[in-house]
Amino acid sequence: MKKSKQLIFTKILYSLFTIMTILSLFIVYKNSDNELSFKFLVGYLFLAFFMLAYVPLIAIVNTRKYKWVYIRKSIFKFIALFILLSILNYVFEYIIRPSKIDLFSIFSTSAGLSFCIAFFDIIFLKEDR
Repeated sequence: MKKSKQLIFTKILYSLFTIMTILSLFIVYKNSDNELSFKFLVGYLFLAFFMLAYVPLIAIVNTRKYKWVYIRKSIFKFIALFILLSILNYVFEYIIRPSKIDLFSIFSTSAGLSFCIAFFDIIFLKEDR
């Protein structure tokens, strides 16, 4: 089976993002204060914003290649995971810090994690669906 250029680009982008995340965490942990580390962290920030736009776009583009039954299952999985993770996150926030519950943070974290779990195979275009 021939792999598409989009799939190869996506895998390279995810690998680059993972490596840059590890290096950025190391730079921040060591509190490195020089020009090269600053430029690297700015580049990492641009890559992170690009990934925030790229991943949902690729998921939307790749959904055209799937049957409606599978897309509907993924949407239901997303909704169920979003509700479950939101409730769990709210309960943990209530137990740990009841005075500082941030609903925007809870919902945004739950939405991002649910999207990643539910649409992971659509992003990487598994052809067997």
